Amino acid sequence: MNKQRILIVGAEKGLGLGLSQAYLKKGWDVFATHLPDADIASLIALEKGYPGSLATGEIDVTDVCHIGPLIARLGAWQFDIIFLVAGIYGPLHQSVLQASDAEFQQIMMTNAFGPARLARHLLPFLKPAGTLVFMSSHRGSIASNTEPGIGLELYRASKVALNMLARCIYMDLMQGEHTVLSIHPGWVATAMGTLDGAVEAEIDVNTSVNGMVEVIELHRSDRKHLFLDYENNTWPW
Repeated sequence: MNKQRILIVGAEKGLGLGLSQAYLKKGWDVFATHLPDADIASLIALEKGYPGSLATGEIDVTDVCHIGPLIARLGAWQFDIIFLVAGIYGPLHQSVLQASDAEFQQIMMTNAFGPARLARHLLPFLKPAGTLVFMSSHRGSIASNTEPGIGLELYRASKVALNMLARCIYMDLMQGEHTVLSIHPGWVATAMGTLDGAVEAEIDVNTSVNGMVEVIELHRSDRKHLFLDYENNTWPW
C-alpha cells in the first residue's frame, strides 16, 4: 500500500516543524521546506528518526527565483496534502500610518502573495482528490474584527488577502475533487506567537498541531473551501 504524502512549506521551526513530526508519527512521507539560510538541525534530527520518510528542500516564498529549483527537487512526488505554513507577524507597530513601503511589501509578499503564487506552481504535484491547506488566522476574518484599539492592521490585511487568494485557487479547482482549507492554528506558543517571548500565548504547539491534523482529516473529502480553526470551529469570512 502506498504511503500518504504531505508537503509542508515552512517547516524548520514552530508549527511547520510540529506538523512534520505529527505526520511522520502517523506514518506519512513528508517533504518539508525551509528557508535557504535557516537552522535545520531539528529537521535533520527528524530525518534521522524517520529514515526514508522525510525529504527536505529550500524555498523563500517571496523569491520567484526559488520556485524552479524546488519544483526540480520535487521531481515525481505527488501529495495528498500540500500545507503552506510560512508566514510572519510583521513590524511590531502594525500600523498603516507608521508602516514603510518595505514593511508592507514584506508582510504581503510573505503572508499572501508568496504562498498563493507558490501554491499555483505546486498544483501539478497535488493528487486529483488532494487537499490544499493555507495557514490563515482568525485575524483574517473581516466579519469577526470587532476589536477597536487592537489594531494589527498589517497582519489582518495580509491574512484577508491570503484567504481571498485561496478562494480564487479553489474557484479554479472546484469542478474537480480538491478541497481547500484556510486554518487558524490558535494563538500558539511559538517565537512568532509570543513575539519572541514578549507575550504569553494561549496554547502549546502540540495542541495546535494535533487539532489541525484532526480537522484536516475530517474535511479532506469535502470538496469545499472552508475557513476553520484547530478546534473545528467555522469562522466567518
